[in-house]
Amino acid sequence: MNTVEAFTDGACRGNPGPGGWGVLLRQQSKETKLYGGEPDTTNNRMELLAAIMALENLPPASHVRLTTDSKYVQQGITEWITNWIRRGWKNANKEPVKNVDLWKRLHAISQQHKVDWRWVKGHSGHRENEIADKLANQGLDSSLQKNPKIADDSTKYEIQDNSNMRKIVLDTETTGIDPAAGHRIIEIGCVEIVNRRITDNRYHQYIKPNRKIDDGAVKVHGITTEFLSDKPLFFEIVDEFMNFIKGSELIIHNASFDVGFINHELKLLKQSWKPVNKYCKILDTLALARKHHPGQKNNLDALCKRYGIDNSNRQLHGALLDAEILAELYLVMTGGQVSLLGSSKLATETNTIKRISENRESLAIIQPTEEELQAHVKYLKILDKASGGKCAWKD
Repeated sequence: MNTVEAFTDGACRGNPGPGGWGVLLRQQSKETKLYGGEPDTTNNRMELLAAIMALENLPPASHVRLTTDSKYVQQGITEWITNWIRRGWKNANKEPVKNVDLWKRLHAISQQHKVDWRWVKGHSGHRENEIADKLANQGLDSSLQKNPKIADDSTKYEIQDNSNMRKIVLDTETTGIDPAAGHRIIEIGCVEIVNRRITDNRYHQYIKPNRKIDDGAVKVHGITTEFLSDKPLFFEIVDEFMNFIKGSELIIHNASFDVGFINHELKLLKQSWKPVNKYCKILDTLALARKHHPGQKNNLDALCKRYGIDNSNRQLHGALLDAEILAELYLVMTGGQVSLLGSSKLATETNTIKRISENRESLAIIQPTEEELQAHVKYLKILDKASGGKCAWKD
């Protein structure tokens, strides 16, 4: 896979104070600029957020050479973080790690890529670092103008699950990583869930992008320009696609990536289409996974292994296959019994209450021994430490 170069920087006017982050991405001589800001933050948080945003705007399993002028970021992610995790996100003085929310987020997203972390001295004439610095200050200025780009969108699409709502699990494949650089959607895959059952209703479409697909993207999904030469353009399928998803809750892994591309396609049509969130609710399973498993790998392959989902057919990324896998993962992550659901023909059946006889034999109650109680308490302490104090049963 071609290496993506990322150059990141943060800025803060006062510490704390208004701040900004900037990212310059480069792949095959094509450069993409990202920036954002927050009205009340610190310099270290902006340095961390710059690195996070660089990695979160790349497709999974990218090979990244990330350069930062922050020793705090570079040494933290390559040296210090192992001991922090081992101590339950405590430093050597047994105090909580500062900016732990961003460190957990950076650790999680870095596990999804192969990252070579590099440091460069700031304000030393390094071209790309100077560009990242200007972008960070642009993000800072945008926050002061009360018109900032969204700096932290990890929960932007995390909406409370509505079990009674029709759900569409959605995935896309694209020609590259950034719609602003002219990249387009080339495949859409959708799987329907009704009453927590995966139905046989699918939407799957390949799309001709009218542009070359990046070599790195082809290695991820295996879709070539030649294969798409006879496929319809997006404007030819937009009505069918939007009618399929309208009024549903979209379930998407790393929603900002897919939703960003769909919104870009809709905008290019100049047909008065609104952003996707005007037609659908959106739940990001990546944000959900990070909440359940902070500091761990949360890509589809890692989650399949964690939850026992069979993804043996997933040699390459494919929109429909990934949507089918994500549908099963979503049901498991939110408490569903996937093994009993499958592609259900029972979706229209109604649930009935089965009464239990009052004359039934009483269930035996076996009380734990003192030794078992102590072992239970000991294990809860281990869970509490491993989860950073988030064990729900310790009280």
